[in-house]
Amino acid sequence: MTQIRNNHAKPDYKGAISQAANFICCHGFRVPALFVLESGSLLPYLGSQLLIVAQPALSLFMPSRKIRQVVEILEAPEAMSILTDYLREKDSGAL
Repeated sequence: MTQIRNNHAKPDYKGAISQAANFICCHGFRVPALFVLESGSLLPYLGSQLLIVAQPALSLFMPSRKIRQVVEILEAPEAMSILTDYLREKDSGAL
């Protein structure tokens, strides 16, 4: 598993960001994810709010702890910046 080199995120974000980036890349969503993250829009924040609303239904398929981690990452600008950098580096093969 690839490590994140940037130490600006909270320590508990690192594993979740790494997992999210690997999931995004493995499923072919790297370009759309970069587009949304680099657009500077409110889409990540709106996505986090949607997850909060859908949490009761989603908790049937994944642990509530994981859902809360994703929500925290989507709401944290520094985490979004690290995820964007990670996805850029993943494309260039630097990791």
